[in-house]
Amino acid sequence: MYIGEYMNTNVITVSSDTLIHDAEKIMRDHKIRRLPVVDKGKLVGVITRDTLREISPSPATSLSIWELNYLLAKMKVKDVMKKELFTVTADATVEQAVSEAQERGIGTLLVVDKDKADRLVGIATTTDLYKVTTQILGFGQPGVRLHILEWGKKGSPAEVIDTINKSGTRILSLFSVTPPGTEREDRIIHLDTEDAHEIIDELKGKGYQVEARPR
Repeated sequence: MYIGEYMNTNVITVSSDTLIHDAEKIMRDHKIRRLPVVDKGKLVGVITRDTLREISPSPATSLSIWELNYLLAKMKVKDVMKKELFTVTADATVEQAVSEAQERGIGTLLVVDKDKADRLVGIATTTDLYKVTTQILGFGQPGVRLHILEWGKKGSPAEVIDTINKSGTRILSLFSVTPPGTEREDRIIHLDTEDAHEIIDELKGKGYQVEARPR
């Protein structure tokens, strides 16, 4: 999976000379949390709702509301935008990009051209990445999910797969999870069936801890 397959190419941007009030209105009207800043086709920064909140009038300030509003009315995006950006290219894998974004505490990925690192070609938001997760995990899709606790501790992964295959049931997806606060290595197996009782009973008979989870 590549970022380019899930990114949004219809990106709303502003120039660095855009007034703060105008940028805030754009974010409010389009219900977005951040705006890439592009000057003459070049990505030069990003402005976020959090940034705007930081510069909003505070009760602790000695300036009057009138003075603050006057100053804010004169401020431009370039005065407060973030210039140090984390970007990815469209051919970056979702796994790689999300991992690096998590390390930096970033919720939105700015996607740039592979050959021109300052040319914005798309954006991937948390919502876009949720779609990837939904697709991988098969949320809302028919079937049964088996939650096998401590995968590999008893028996072997091959034995589990072989048991499922012998039943003639198709495996739609298989992924690992480690519940927070544990060192357990569990597996979730999404099966293309609505009745997995026989598979569950057979696996339990072989010593596996198996639970059927609702989809």
